Amino acid sequence: MRAIRFHALGGPDVLRVEDAPEPTPKPGQVLLAVRAVGLNYADTMFTKGQYFIRPTFPAIPGMEAAGEVLAVGEGVTDLRVGDRVMALGDGAYAERMVAPAYSVYPIPKGLSFEQAAALPVQGLTAHHVLTLSGRLAPGEKVLVHAAAGGVGTLAVQIARRLGASFVAGTVGSPAKADLVRSLGADLVVNYREDDFATQIRSAVKEGVDVVLEMLGGTDVYKRSLACLAPMGRMVVFGAATADVRGTVEPIGLMHKNLSITGYYMTPLIKRRELCAPPLAELAAAAAEGALRVIVGKTYPLADAAEAHRDLAGRASTGKLVLVV
Repeated sequence: MRAIRFHALGGPDVLRVEDAPEPTPKPGQVLLAVRAVGLNYADTMFTKGQYFIRPTFPAIPGMEAAGEVLAVGEGVTDLRVGDRVMALGDGAYAERMVAPAYSVYPIPKGLSFEQAAALPVQGLTAHHVLTLSGRLAPGEKVLVHAAAGGVGTLAVQIARRLGASFVAGTVGSPAKADLVRSLGADLVVNYREDDFATQIRSAVKEGVDVVLEMLGGTDVYKRSLACLAPMGRMVVFGAATADVRGTVEPIGLMHKNLSITGYYMTPLIKRRELCAPPLAELAAAAAEGALRVIVGKTYPLADAAEAHRDLAGRASTGKLVLVV
């Protein structure tokens, strides 16, 4: 089978199209014919050796895909050959991949493979950071950083669906601002031109209840805290700037009873009771047109390096997808 592999750590240039052994499903696993692959910023960190999981060479990147079931391993009884599914698993940048059955989910009618490939990682992340970590309640206010990205575009809409009374987002260009407004944001701040903390406190004097923070860096960290209302919560779930600095000063949280929590999806993947219901809800809403899944650009599998350059350059909007 064709696959994208790399044999040394580095940027997009280490990615190569190669022939690789076709995987075989073990007990409890599912073999997929991959039709579309969702790209994530974590993929670029993985190739550089900067992610939580270190690659074993030769390595195939990718953690989510959509396609059709080709075979099931022993003990898998709820999936059949030919089923259209989306999955979380390793080695997604390939014509075939295996995934544990607990992380394979049906694709509803009306949802394309490209849209489905955009949902498992970023759809679950957006839902979880708002609900499990952020504990967003109806009527509360939210700030979504990187609101034009894959997680951000979904988080803005999900916050609205959960009853948020005010949704703000930060972006890096006017075009991205227009997109985020079209998704239902009340306030969009171009962080390259304006101070988002000043803009937030001007719009809502008391501040927001939840901040979704995935940019990284001490400056963003401090200004995000300044946006929080009393009893506010900041959820940290990434560092897109590659700057992982950020000084936690517990004494500084006390006067407004603030909370900071982290979110990392991988340990939760086995918790199907936490993942299946929200993913089914998001997929159904997307199939019905009630939720917009923004696929910013698609690329042939062979152009994975180009896709990584676009992703690392932060010039993209929504989700980038490889088509197999």
